[in-house]
Amino acid sequence: MTMELRCPAKKHGEIVIAGDAVIDIACDSRFCGKVAGVTVLHRFDLRTGALQGTRKYRNPQVRSK
Repeated sequence: MTMELRCPAKKHGEIVIAGDAVIDIACDSRFCGKVAGVTVLHRFDLRTGALQGTRKYRNPQVRSK
């Protein structure tokens, strides 16, 4: 039996062997808040496949030399 890892916008993968862990997956969907300069991470429970939460982070700006 496989379980799908899904956010509101898309399918990120499938769990083939469930375990006691969580996984963070980067999402590139604008529906989830992805814009230039922002990284969106979804956290999934690998036992149930449930989306536990979403976090958004600003990307660091790189200074030119």
